[in-house]
This record gives sequence, structure tokens and C-alpha cells, in this order.
Amino acid sequence: MPSANTTSDIGRATGQSSSASKDVEVQISQLRDDIAALARSVAAVGNEKASEVRGKAKRAANDAADASMQMVEAAREQAMTWERDLERQIRTKPLQSVAIAAGFGFLFALMTRR
Repeated sequence: MPSANTTSDIGRATGQSSSASKDVEVQISQLRDDIAALARSVAAVGNEKASEVRGKAKRAANDAADASMQMVEAAREQAMTWERDLERQIRTKPLQSVAIAAGFGFLFALMTRR
């Protein structure tokens, strides 16, 4: 038969085990709360960064659209300048222009026949 000392030791050990178990449960609960708070913080930072990146992307797209419009306008102006120069050249030297056009036509016909 167990002695009284052994029984009280078992009772104390069981009480300590129960207390330790409750402490572990409290710590786990606290960890869960901390992890949830951390997840919320990370999500908030992620949303903030995503908004920042979206804004930068929109600005970059607008800048690219503006730059392309400027390039199109510059190309159009260059084409108009070439047209005016060609027209002026044709008016000042019409026979030379006709001969050049005939030469290009002849070369084009040769290349398309093959």
C-alpha cells in the first residue's frame, strides 16, 4: 500500500501538471492571437505596398502614353516635312523628278517579276 507521502506527492504532481497544462493552453492562445495580429499587420502592409505599386504603374503607363503620343506627333511632322521637300523638289526640277520616278518604277517591276 502506498504511503501518505507518495499519495500527496502524486496529488501535487497532478496539480502541477494541470497547472502547467493550463499555462501551456494560455500561451498557445496568446500565440494564436499574436499570429493573427501579425497576419493583419502583414496584410495591411501588403495592401499599402500594392496600392503604391498600382499608383506607380499607372503613372508609368501615363508617361509611356504621353511619350508615344509625342513620338507619333514628331513622326507625323517629319513625314509632312519630307512631303513638302519632295513637292518643292518636283516643282523646281520636274524632268529630273519624272526620270527618277520612272527609274524607281522600272526597278520595282524588275524585282516583282522574279
